[in-house]
Amino acid sequence: MNLDSEKVFLIAQDAFKQTLSDHGIQSFGIGPVAVKDSHDWTNFEMDKSVKYVIASHDPYFSYTKLTEAYLYLQENNAEFIAPDCDNLFSVSRTRRVPGSLSVQAALSAVLERKPKIMGKPDPFLFELIQKEHGKLSPDTTVMIGDNYKTDMKFGFNCGISTALVFTGNSKPEHVPSFERKPDFVMEGLGDICDDE
Repeated sequence: MNLDSEKVFLIAQDAFKQTLSDHGIQSFGIGPVAVKDSHDWTNFEMDKSVKYVIASHDPYFSYTKLTEAYLYLQENNAEFIAPDCDNLFSVSRTRRVPGSLSVQAALSAVLERKPKIMGKPDPFLFELIQKEHGKLSPDTTVMIGDNYKTDMKFGFNCGISTALVFTGNSKPEHVPSFERKPDFVMEGLGDICDDE
C-alpha cells in the first residue's frame, strides 16, 4: 500500500479509523452520512485514490454507504477487505446483534465476490503474530474465544489448541452440532483457574 497516495473507504466504527490513522493510512466513511437519491449518484465524484474498501460492523451502515462502497469496488477496482466474518456479536449475555458479516453480505450480493478476510478464522493473523513474536509452539498455544465459527476455526486453521467459552455467540446446546469439537469447553475464563 502506498501510504501517500492510496486511501481506504471504511465501513466500520471510529476505533478502526484511529487504528488505521496510527499506522499512517488515510481513510474516510465513518459515521452517519446524508441520504442520496439516484440523481445524486449520477453526479457522484469518485475519489480515484480509494484502493481499498474495508467492511466491518458499522452502526451507521446504510444504502448510501453500500452504494458508495460498491462504486469504489466496481469502478476503482478497489480491494474488498474484511477484518472478520462474525455473523453476530454479543451486546449482553442474553442478546446478540448482526456483526460484520451482515455488511459484507450486502456488498457481496451486488458484487458477486467475497472479501479477503484478514482476521479470524484466516491464519493470516497468526502468521503476523509469529512474525512479530517468533514461532509459537502448538503445544503451548491456545486460542480462547466465544465464537465457534471464527475463534475455534481460527485455532483449527492455525494448528493450535482451542478453548471455547460460553460468554458470547456459542452456547452449550450448540456443541453437539459442531463438526469438530474444541479441545476445551467451559462457561467462562474463570474456569481456567482451578482451586484444587
